[in-house]
Amino acid sequence: SYLGSFENMAKAEAAIGAAPDSVRRLGALAVMVAEDAERLWQKLRLTNNEHERLASMAEGWRRISPGFGEPASRALLYRLGPEHFTDHALLGWARSQAAASDAAWHALATLPQRWSAPVFPLKAADFIKRGVEKGPALGAVLAAAERAWIAAGFPNDAGALESITIVATHPSAEKPQK
Repeated sequence: SYLGSFENMAKAEAAIGAAPDSVRRLGALAVMVAEDAERLWQKLRLTNNEHERLASMAEGWRRISPGFGEPASRALLYRLGPEHFTDHALLGWARSQAAASDAAWHALATLPQRWSAPVFPLKAADFIKRGVEKGPALGAVLAAAERAWIAAGFPNDAGALESITIVATHPSAEKPQK
């Protein structure tokens, strides 16, 4: 078990004003790698949701840092969702050398309270209208467009979305000048 991580998790939760979370604290106490989450799931008869959270923490706590900066942190929050993002951030903080009063970790862990990830605004129909056929090609174009949208900082204005659809549909095309 990781008693120091457990104690630090309680401090980190208190620092951001989060309610004590039993799954998150179990992760801090007993999960370092994915196999730990699997073992706990079987031995403690955890729910599928609890297992999913523990498995996500096992894989992700090492991959989060306040050094990422706000844009990369927002992209991670978009991919993970608020609960998993908070789990990763608090476990990373609990296992770091940072104090419970660390401003950078605090800012990272509270990002879901300050920013809500938007919904990807482009749909398959937007690309079908441009001549992309249904099937694997459409899926690849949608994935490329979503990556470009995230990299551009989640724009919602028509001009930026038009640029993204053009570049995703024609990857060799240069980005239009504004």
